[in-house]
Amino acid sequence: MNPRTKLLIAQPDGAKLVSLLLWLEQYSDMEVVGTTCSGDKLVNCATFHQPDVVLLDFSLMAQDEKSTAADIKSVSSTPAILVMHESDIAPMEYALGKDLDGYINPKLSLQELTENVRKSAQKRLTPVAAAYVPATMAG
Repeated sequence: MNPRTKLLIAQPDGAKLVSLLLWLEQYSDMEVVGTTCSGDKLVNCATFHQPDVVLLDFSLMAQDEKSTAADIKSVSSTPAILVMHESDIAPMEYALGKDLDGYINPKLSLQELTENVRKSAQKRLTPVAAAYVPATMAG
């Protein structure tokens, strides 16, 4: 049996957070290990919970995007970071640089979101050559 994918969800909107939690609860291959609704606690949560994937609302990174992404990546579990952003064409490569693994438009279906989390977790486990890979839109 494969280990469960550990998720940390950073979402300031309580209704969206509950929806995500209820949706992800049905998947036995995923486990939500922590949640936060503020950006200032994000790195501490990632350090404590050691997630495989961080689902992160873009609004929580408004202060210092590049630093926040790099800080999350510095956690010993080196989680994949998927940023949820409302726009159809988000300037993610500029905002987050090489530390971002992808972004998810919340308008995607929850099934598509789940598949993107699985893909990010799998990419994280697959060794990759040390080269800059531009962020791509998940899905």
